[in-house]
Amino acid sequence: MSAAIVQLRELRCHFASGEGLLAAVDGVNLDIKAGEVLGLVGESGSGKSTMGRIIAGLQPRSAGDLIIGGQAMPRHYSRRQFKAMSTQVQMVFQDSYASLNPRMTILASLQEPLWSQGVTGAVARDKACYWLERVGLPQSAGERYPHELSGGQRQRIGIARAFIAEPKLVICDEPVSALDVSVQAQIINLLQELQTEHNTAMLFIAHDLAVVRFLATRTAVMYLGEIVELGPTPALFEGPRHPYTARLLAAHLDGNIKARKVIAANTGKAAGHKAPLATDSGCRFAPRCPMAEPACSANPPWLRPTKVDTEAACHRLADIEILKLRK
Repeated sequence: MSAAIVQLRELRCHFASGEGLLAAVDGVNLDIKAGEVLGLVGESGSGKSTMGRIIAGLQPRSAGDLIIGGQAMPRHYSRRQFKAMSTQVQMVFQDSYASLNPRMTILASLQEPLWSQGVTGAVARDKACYWLERVGLPQSAGERYPHELSGGQRQRIGIARAFIAEPKLVICDEPVSALDVSVQAQIINLLQELQTEHNTAMLFIAHDLAVVRFLATRTAVMYLGEIVELGPTPALFEGPRHPYTARLLAAHLDGNIKARKVIAANTGKAAGHKAPLATDSGCRFAPRCPMAEPACSANPPWLRPTKVDTEAACHRLADIEILKLRK
């Protein structure tokens, strides 16, 4: 089994709000193994991007441990600490334009991560030129500025910029959602090629479950700041155990129109559900869950092994397993 290069232990990120402490990420325990692609899925507002930004050092955590490469990371980074950490973790953002300095040429943007590692001069320039071609762009693109490139071309630059530093982990936060459908497949294939070629671990955050099913080795399902199900992607997609996972998959992958309408109705109700607070007790999915019992709202569930090699945080797990066996 591959060693974990990133470990999250009781990770929390809380924000002050008028109602109390908003729990964007609340008590997450998760390992990301060397060379794997871990998909992270869930509705908007579930805390996926916040968790990715915490791992990348772009968002301080409120509590818990973040361990990268066996080293415990501080809650707030000094400039030197951030530079050292960025050699291990890089990020590909959803907004390719905002992720690049509009005043720097593409070639300079590609060389910047190398400069921070002490690689300069012709060596840095040659490596940047190599990566331009590796992501499917001509070397002449290096003399252009971000506004002179298309969205797909800029995202290729973002990918090159992430991989050029040879990190242990690349975090992809909705890397294709802002692109035309015709370009999305090209970018996904490029990410898969580079991840395999360099055996780089990848945290792939996405709404598109079909893409996650194609790319991810394992998948984690997040709901209102918590991981509710985790396991090998084939097992999780073919036999979801948590009621939220089942509904999420039905909403996106099921061709049944009636099922889609039911999920849409439930999702609409969820939009009016109060934001998760640090003081909440019980299962946060209980107000939407068809299997909820009074105990579900009183006590928080925890991740437990299922019969299909996944883990699910549900008080009714034993009953769900029985129902699955009867089908």
